Amino acid sequence: MHIETVSIEFETTNKEKMLQSVAHHRKEMADFEGFLGYEVWLKEGSRKSTVMNVSRWASKEEFTVWMKQHRDFHREMKRTGGGGGSELVVTRQTGSYDMIEVN
Repeated sequence: MHIETVSIEFETTNKEKMLQSVAHHRKEMADFEGFLGYEVWLKEGSRKSTVMNVSRWASKEEFTVWMKQHRDFHREMKRTGGGGGSELVVTRQTGSYDMIEVN
């Protein structure tokens, strides 16, 4: 199993917009082969908040197929002035993990 994480810090006043953007990504992932699940964790602050998106995939290769389409979506949104949620981001960190057996 392959795990991808994206931690996004944003202004708390943009919470609803950020959660709408996150919901869109979950729907987008759901139709892809190899997608196993998605969780969103919220750490809410008075001025800045953070969402941690955790997606589970059967393999890194299947995640990569989705990620290519996702990047194309964001490029098109920027090109047409739609933003795609990236205008809400204060900071962003990603992580990539493979599940291993520990004996």
